[in-house]
Amino acid sequence: MTSYAGRLGMWLAHEQWKLEQASYDIPARRATPRQCAELAGVLQRLSDELRDYAAGLAFSGGQPPESGSIDPDEPPGGEDQR
Repeated sequence: MTSYAGRLGMWLAHEQWKLEQASYDIPARRATPRQCAELAGVLQRLSDELRDYAAGLAFSGGQPPESGSIDPDEPPGGEDQR
């Protein structure tokens, strides 16, 4: 079983490609409204998770939290990823 910290790391790595794609599509004016909205949702959820993780570290003497809201069976983004 993968730890919460491990799942968070895998999720961050998985979503990295969306950020990279947006960094090219937005300046080139190729980003779609849907792409921007989906990316905003991903960034919001990542922000929430990272904030919770940081709080867990702060209140556990620097030890990574054992749990969070990341479901290891749910694809990153929470919906069908194509």
